[in-house]
Amino acid sequence: MGCAASGTAVQANNTSPYPQQQSKPVASVYPQQQPKPVQRPPVVVDDESSDEESEPVELNEDLLKKWMEFEKEIQVLESKTVNQSYGVKAEEVNHLQTEIKNAEQHLNQLKAQTAKEYQDVVNLSQNTSVKQMMNQMQFDQQMAKEKQEYMEAMNKQEIATKELNAKKKRLEQVLVEQDIGKADIEKLKDLVSKQDKLLGAVFDNKYGSELEMKLESELDMLTERQQRILIAKYKWHNARVLLHHATNQLAFSVRRWGDVSKIHPSNMAALYQGAAETRNNLIAASQNIASAQRYLNTIKFPYCTPQEVHTLNTAVTNIFTDMRTPQRHQHAMQCYVTTHRRAAALIQWFDQVIKNTILRDLATIQKQTQDKKRQLRGERIRLIKEKIKLKEGREVTGDYSERITSPEPEPELDDELTRVMEADAVSMAGDLAGDVSEGKNATEETVAPTPLPSNELAPPPETNDLFGNIEELKKQHEEQMVQIEKTQQVNKARADQDLQMKLAQRRKRRTRIAQQEAEAQALMAQS
Repeated sequence: MGCAASGTAVQANNTSPYPQQQSKPVASVYPQQQPKPVQRPPVVVDDESSDEESEPVELNEDLLKKWMEFEKEIQVLESKTVNQSYGVKAEEVNHLQTEIKNAEQHLNQLKAQTAKEYQDVVNLSQNTSVKQMMNQMQFDQQMAKEKQEYMEAMNKQEIATKELNAKKKRLEQVLVEQDIGKADIEKLKDLVSKQDKLLGAVFDNKYGSELEMKLESELDMLTERQQRILIAKYKWHNARVLLHHATNQLAFSVRRWGDVSKIHPSNMAALYQGAAETRNNLIAASQNIASAQRYLNTIKFPYCTPQEVHTLNTAVTNIFTDMRTPQRHQHAMQCYVTTHRRAAALIQWFDQVIKNTILRDLATIQKQTQDKKRQLRGERIRLIKEKIKLKEGREVTGDYSERITSPEPEPELDDELTRVMEADAVSMAGDLAGDVSEGKNATEETVAPTPLPSNELAPPPETNDLFGNIEELKKQHEEQMVQIEKTQQVNKARADQDLQMKLAQRRKRRTRIAQQEAEAQALMAQS
């Protein structure tokens, strides 16, 4: 019945539709897959953008003003995290295209099954020999069985159609968002390229000082760490919004399913309407949970696991059967209530991870990164001023502070994901036309699940599981700096040559920005 009717295994002496929950589930984590900065695909830099072809520039105060303008514009675009969101969207496009292909194949199989079940009904109704062999009661029972199988096949087909349409709609939206983000990516690449060419012209394609090289190397390491945490924040926030919608849809489903039990069995139209509304919201909730898991495909949720969502989906396919008897209705209700409760616990767990780990680490790394940017900016301003003084014989008196106020990140995630929910095209709580309960309880609020105490929530993933091996990144940077200092100490005469060899590091920002685009193109090519 209900959840168990599909053949989902339920342990003996356990009335719950899920296996018994341990007192404190553990958040298992698969090997980290994002971000992917370790093995970078080659990035081709146009000849006109190369440092070796920097055009001569006039060393004066206008040049310093121009460099500061580039710096401020770059700061604004970097605050929008355009490269992180662009890479995540490319990854989502790849997943969606695969899912759509599989969903289309599954839908075709269901259509064939539905056609077969319909033909069975037609054949039975037209088979006079069978009618003669059975009495009326036997024939009616057989016909009811064939019609029930046909109705269940139709329900599965409708569910698969809704899921496929939702995935196609989401893919269309992501592709549009990706195109919008690409414009910012191209603008950022252009600004960084122009600024690097200007620096190359000022310092003859060398570093202005060993301190500049050291600060830039340290900033690269911090920026890499910050990028990993920003990607994690982006994904976890997106997934959290999806889970919030899923929990609301599950709450409405529980309430509406309770209304169905109060409808008189003879009112089939109201029964089917209530069951259909419950089904549509359950489908949307299941899709949103699956989408949240797709955002965090390396993290295994401690609640609403794939097995539990599969159990919910199985119950949905039996909903028009479950509405007919109190026993089946109650068993299905148990499944929906349990899923609702565990979805609420999953949001609690998300809030704990986001607040206590991701946002805390992000605040720390952002301060470190901004401080390092300020130091590097100050050193470059000092070096450019010295160049100008050497040429013009006077001090640069303009106020060129190394401090640039960082813009606040744009609140784009919630608005973006709200559009995803609208694309589900299912009735949301409070927006339904009509009242299937015929009177009393249609507007009663579903009782929200009691929040779990913090000490009973599953522990958060480890830092390395969230962001990758940041300590290894730090270790590589330290080893690199030690090697550079050792080389300089051994032979000072080779310092200029060493600096030239390290010139490629100046392109790291441009490479880092182009990285997300290159990975996106690689993902698109695989699909």
